[in-house]
This record gives sequence, C-alpha cells and structure tokens, in this order.
Amino acid sequence: MNATKQMSERSGEHDDLPADLGIYLHVPFCIKRCHFCAFYLVLHEEQRVEQYLQAIEQEIALYASQPGMRERTVATVYVGGGTPTVLRPEQLALIFSNITSRFYLSEQCEITVEATPESLKDKYVDFLQQAGVTRLSIGIQSFDQQERTMLGLSGTRAEAKANVQNAKQAGFSNVNLDLIYGIPNQTVQSWEMTLGYALELDPSHLSCYALSLEKGTRFYNEFRRGLFEVMDPDHEACFQEQAEVQLETLQWSRYELSNWAKPGFACQHNLRYWRGLEYLGLGPSAQSFVSDSRFGNVSSLEHYSKYLMTGQLPIASKEVLSRFQREKERIVFGLRLLEGVPIDWVYRASLDESWAESYETLVEEDYLLPTERCVQLTRKGRQFADTVGMRLL
Repeated sequence: MNATKQMSERSGEHDDLPADLGIYLHVPFCIKRCHFCAFYLVLHEEQRVEQYLQAIEQEIALYASQPGMRERTVATVYVGGGTPTVLRPEQLALIFSNITSRFYLSEQCEITVEATPESLKDKYVDFLQQAGVTRLSIGIQSFDQQERTMLGLSGTRAEAKANVQNAKQAGFSNVNLDLIYGIPNQTVQSWEMTLGYALELDPSHLSCYALSLEKGTRFYNEFRRGLFEVMDPDHEACFQEQAEVQLETLQWSRYELSNWAKPGFACQHNLRYWRGLEYLGLGPSAQSFVSDSRFGNVSSLEHYSKYLMTGQLPIASKEVLSRFQREKERIVFGLRLLEGVPIDWVYRASLDESWAESYETLVEEDYLLPTERCVQLTRKGRQFADTVGMRLL
C-alpha cells in the first residue's frame, strides 16, 4: 500500500491535532562526491547502508514515541541526500514503511525524493510511483558536457535527458530540475542552452542555484590554490536575468530567490523553511525546527548509529529561540520569497531599536521595499540577499 493511500484510510480520525509538520529525511549515500558538494555524505557501501537503515528506524520510533509527536499530521516528506536513489527499492520502501506506520500523513501530503538522472531507470521510476512519491527533484546541474565534467557529474547530457523523459512518461507530473550557474568558464550562452534543454523536458519546477564555494569541496580547494576565479556579482546577475527572460515568457513564476514554478507547483516542503513552519529532520546531519527550538543531528554515520543503538537521539546541538529571535528569523527567511513578509512582522521586530535602525538603513540603501501590506527585497536586495539577511539577524 502506498504512503498517501495508507494515510487517506486513516484520515478524519484526528480533527483536533496540533499544527502540522514537515519531515526531512537525509540519506547520506553517494557513488562519489561531486566537486561542488558540501553536504554530509558517505560513499555507498552495502554494510553502511544496513547500519543506516537500522539507525533511521530507531530514530523514527523514538520521535514517534514522544508525547504529541505521533498525533501530528505530516504535510510534507522530503527525502534528500546524498542520493536517496542509490538505495535499492526495497531499502527505500522500508524507510517509507517506518514513516507511514508511525506518523499520520495528510491525504495531500507532498512526498519528494531527490535523484540523479542516471539512477532513474525504468524499474526504479515504477517503484517510486507505486510507493506514493508525488514529486521528483532531479540533480541535472547542467546540460553542457564540459560543465558537467567540470562539476564532477556522472553520465552524459543525452543520458540525463533520456532518464528525465522516463520519469515523465511513467506519470510523474511534478518534477523539479536542479540547475547551477556561475560554473567556472560558463557563459550566458551555455546557460541559455541548459535552460532551453530543461524546458524541453517540460518540468513543473526549476531550482536555479548560483555556485557557492563551501569548505571541504574540491572547488573550494582549487579556488584557494588560485586555479579559478569566482564569478563577480554583476556577471552573475546576467545569468539571473537570462533565466527571467526565458521563464517569464512561458508564464513561470519566480516565487523564491532560486526557485521557479508553473502555477500550483511551488515546493510545499521548502515553503515550510521560508515561512517559519515546523519540520523534523531525520538522519545524520539533518536539521530540525520544532517547538521554538532549532537542533541538528551529528554529522557522522558512526556516531549517529551509536547514539540510536543506545536509545538516545543523535542531537549534536540545540538552541531554544527567544520570541525576538523567532521574529527576526521569520523575517529573514520570509524575505527569500518574492511575495515578501507582512508589514506587521516588521512592526513587531522594530520594537527593538537596534534592529529597527538596521532595517531603516537597508530601506534607505535600496535593499528593501516597504509597502502598506508587506516588505520585499528590491532587485538590488535580491542580488545581495545573504548580506541583507546577516544584517537583520
């Protein structure tokens, strides 16, 4: 029985539940590490996978046993990595079974699984359909073969296109493609070509990320050795403008700084992050926001497993947020949405004189645009959103 059907048979029994919840589940395994990737991952080995499956089952059970947690309706499930689809179908099915047997999933629960295009063979796509997955997020990054090699990606452009088409033909209508701009030696013309190839595949959602240099990545080490230069913000803006030209022509909506969607296909799980809604992170390195607390798991499969095998949650750090911290964070994350944040949120935070001064300065410097109903990032503010966020925290 798939995840959404299992829940729909149990819906209607819990009309007075607490606020809903999102679940993020981190599957840390990959065949190899791409040159830009800084996420916690473990090279795929069957023995380590079995260790992980035992531990994640215990973590799910521990959280489900906490007062009030099991009764909460789960609105979104996001399985990320790593590469979740390096697991065999029966291994991923076991994880789904553990979640659906211990948590209540809403009838309309959005269930996303991240995948590499080369992992989406016919049988695997069929399994994901049958398991109740409603959304695929596929890491394309680029359709330029030289750029794919530069990024350390597996497979060819043709293979990537064919496997995305497999997913579409299998019946997945909600498909995101991840794309990267700011790659060393990338041109606006090659970016235009990548966007064009992506749109030919008729996805419902595109995530267009600027390349960032993260410690521990091959790119970061090569940059430190002077082997390439980072793209300057003005040139980077040209890539953003190219995306606007191609996507707005087709009536796509840029609803968040890095995310575009057809009408009705915004990612509901990621909206939880930007709207300050609660989510529970499972798996090594996963982060959570529950009951006004932010906490994160240990970034080590071995330590993660040891904690759980002794009946302890694998939490490495935890911070209980004050009311003012929550207000500031809600504004900073909410400003990533093109709709902005309600003006009332800003009024409340402005009771703090120091914060109000920072906010007014950002308005004067044309980073923020206040209206009667909301506050939004200006075009300049969108280009320097991280800087704006740091000044408001």
